[in-house]
Amino acid sequence: MFGIFTGVLANVATVVAGTAVGLIFKTEKLKRIGERIFQVFALYVMVMGVEGALGVSQPLLLLASIIIGVAAGELLDLDKGFNRLGEKLQARFTKGSDSRFSEGFMQASLLFCIGSMTILGALQSGLENQHSIYLTKSVLDLVSSMTLAMGFGIGVGFSALTVLVFQGLLVLGASALAPLLTDATVAVCVQVGSLSLIGISLNMLGLTKLKVANFLPAMFVPMIWQAITLLMR
Repeated sequence: MFGIFTGVLANVATVVAGTAVGLIFKTEKLKRIGERIFQVFALYVMVMGVEGALGVSQPLLLLASIIIGVAAGELLDLDKGFNRLGEKLQARFTKGSDSRFSEGFMQASLLFCIGSMTILGALQSGLENQHSIYLTKSVLDLVSSMTLAMGFGIGVGFSALTVLVFQGLLVLGASALAPLLTDATVAVCVQVGSLSLIGISLNMLGLTKLKVANFLPAMFVPMIWQAITLLMR
């Protein structure tokens, strides 16, 4: 049974490894190079978000997902929850103060858990015990965690815990999720996630202070709508 988590564990390992490499560029000698790479990476995240948000096929479902999801996120105040968890991890595992620890933990957690590869990889691992999607994602997240660590520091590495829990639960629930993830539903989920990526990139560039964590429930609204549709048939 534990074999179904191979892809998840690989993803966790690459996040930790990438963070370790990125921290090297936090040293005074390489800091300027790291800062420039981090800024360019933020623009890359924005481009990926814009590309994924184009070609909306179900605008009403997308709009409803955003409104309902963000409202739920605000009520739950997920952003505050992520910050509190980041502060607890910082107090428990690090010494001294790191003003960007919680921010790095939250931004990395969201970046690594948002997107079609997270959902489709869970289905592949959970239903087929195949891991090519998550292994590919692991390579991408290796580079991403390295770059994020240049800007945010060691907090990025602790996002591996979020990846482990979130993706692990998706893999376990793959059989339940499969009927809900039609091509049309996945497309809307991707578009919602892409809007979140744009928000993350704007925060990384210091242009906004959006509570992107509160956007997270919006990704699940299309699945809930699909479940309602199936029940009404």
